[in-house]
Amino acid sequence: MAKFYKLVLAVGLVLALASPSFAWNLNFEWGLGNDAGNVASGVPGLQFTTTDGLDWKYGDATTNAYNVQNQFAQSWGGAWFYMEDYVFTWLGTTQGSGRIDFLNQDGTFFKTGYCSASSFYLEAYDAAGNLLDSQAGLSNYTSNDQTPGTGLDYLQVSGSNIAYVLMHDTGNQWLADNMSGDATGVNPPGVPEPGTLMLLGSGLVSLGFFRRKR
Repeated sequence: MAKFYKLVLAVGLVLALASPSFAWNLNFEWGLGNDAGNVASGVPGLQFTTTDGLDWKYGDATTNAYNVQNQFAQSWGGAWFYMEDYVFTWLGTTQGSGRIDFLNQDGTFFKTGYCSASSFYLEAYDAAGNLLDSQAGLSNYTSNDQTPGTGLDYLQVSGSNIAYVLMHDTGNQWLADNMSGDATGVNPPGVPEPGTLMLLGSGLVSLGFFRRKR
């Protein structure tokens, strides 16, 4: 009987993950080995572009091409900018504001970690281009290779039916990592589709009742 209740609990967790209200998270680690590759439409339900019509890029720290450090006390180059794990996203060296479109245009919040050499800004807009919310954060990088990083800072915007967000600084020296939101239809790489989770949950329920009957 105890095993049956554990199975029911597991099924409940699966179905909870399948709920449309489940917030998604993007850590960009699927970009490992694809340094400088375009993020673009690499996440179903989202479109990564910029105000200059160019592309977001993957930054793979293991290539030793960046001045970054992570939470594992690993560092590359000058270690001026903080990131999480091994891959971040950025706009390259000459682009404008980063834009992320929610293809279903129904987000209610968006949150991102950032590390910037100057003030950083996050803005949320609806489909008509009306500003719904905006937040600003201070510079949080280190200009001294010997100074430990303080970690990512986070900004969050909210509103009804967010269609896209913009983020930028005042000097184009920033990176972003660990993004999250709740717009529907978004499926980060490596995360099962909600339909797959529902099918798995149904199968576990059937198996549980079959075993209990026996």
